[in-house]
Amino acid sequence: MKLRERKITVRLTDAERDHLLEQAELAGLKIEPFVRNVILGVQMKPRPKEEWAELLRQTSGIANNINQITRRMNSGEPIREETLQLIADMQAQIWEKLKEF
Repeated sequence: MKLRERKITVRLTDAERDHLLEQAELAGLKIEPFVRNVILGVQMKPRPKEEWAELLRQTSGIANNINQITRRMNSGEPIREETLQLIADMQAQIWEKLKEF
C-alpha cells in the first residue's frame, strides 16, 4: 500500500464543495479517492441505482428458470402451456421495470 505523505489544501466556495460532494457521492466514493481519480484521469461512472440490483436478481431468477425448462425439454419431458405463460409474464415484468429507468 502506498503511503500518502503529501497534503494539498484547496479552498472552495460552498457551491464548489457541494458540487464536489455530489460528484463523489454519484461515483460512490469518498472525497479523497474521488479527487485522486480525477487527478489521475480515471473515467468514473455513476454508481448503479439500488433498483438495478433487484432487477439483476429477478433477471437471474428468470434465466435460471428458463435454463431448467430447457434442460427438461432436451431430456424429452413435455412442457406445459402454463409454464411457458409464467415465463412470458415474468419477462413482461422485467420489461416494465426497465422502462422506469
